[in-house]
Amino acid sequence: MSNSEKLLRLLKVISLIERRHGATLNNLAEECNVCERNIYRDLDALNESGIPVYFDVETKRYRFMDKVFLRPLTFSVDEAAAVLACVQDFSKENTPLSNSLRLAQDKILACLPNDRQCQVDKARKVVDIWVTSKPVEVCQKLFGCVEKAIERHRRLKIRYYTKQRESESERKIDPYVITFRGSAWYLIAYCHLRQDVLLFRMDRIKQANETMESFDLPKDFSTQEYFSGSWLIERGEPVHVKLRFLPEAARWVRSETFHPSQRITELDDGAIIFEATVNGRREISRWILGYGSEVEVLEPEDLRFYLMKQAAQMVKIYN
Repeated sequence: MSNSEKLLRLLKVISLIERRHGATLNNLAEECNVCERNIYRDLDALNESGIPVYFDVETKRYRFMDKVFLRPLTFSVDEAAAVLACVQDFSKENTPLSNSLRLAQDKILACLPNDRQCQVDKARKVVDIWVTSKPVEVCQKLFGCVEKAIERHRRLKIRYYTKQRESESERKIDPYVITFRGSAWYLIAYCHLRQDVLLFRMDRIKQANETMESFDLPKDFSTQEYFSGSWLIERGEPVHVKLRFLPEAARWVRSETFHPSQRITELDDGAIIFEATVNGRREISRWILGYGSEVEVLEPEDLRFYLMKQAAQMVKIYN
């Protein structure tokens, strides 16, 4: 092993111990892809170089005696290729994060030795990730304003376009978090007009100004919990959906996880019964319609009736 490879491994050991507030011998060996004997030598080298490491008996982890201010950014070929594969397509689109992603890609490559850069370039061609829907464009200045307000816990005054009513309204909101779902950016915020935590599409925020008013983020707020039960982003009354997929569609449905609550029951003829409890009916209705005549809604009755009407209207169009 070359001296440069040994140095990179030492930097990675420092990074792992520092970032995780301690690391086990086994973890270090696995992450660095070497035997535990090599890690022992690395730890001795760190102690000799003035970066004292000790074994914490209580946690069974190696820790630093003092704060280490070295923050190395080191990647293996597989790590660098994986990160770049995930961000390269998204960075091509005109999104608020595109420029930062492009700079991050350049920095990742720049921190690698020349020979490893060539290996990463080859590895990137093996995996191709494509964002199926073009992200909806959001004003960079507005995005930055909302980001800063979230960081500072400052209330925002916004002008928002509601597509359903085709009208604009002014409101004060407490911005909690920005999230990307499907093909659009959304802001989860407490709306003082509606007195509820709502979801705002960022491309429909026509204007946003930070106020001098501050707010406290609820301690129990969680993005994951907020979307719990949603098919994608829709919120509403929970509804238990029971569907029968014919054998052809069942082949595809049984192989994927569409919702955390889903349950699949196999039938003798190759069909399946798909059940899930979701928030609202709109998003799952669109998903069901995508399978056409290969799926039948068994429950609830009102959803079955709604799709019957949709099917009847489609027949009129094509007659």
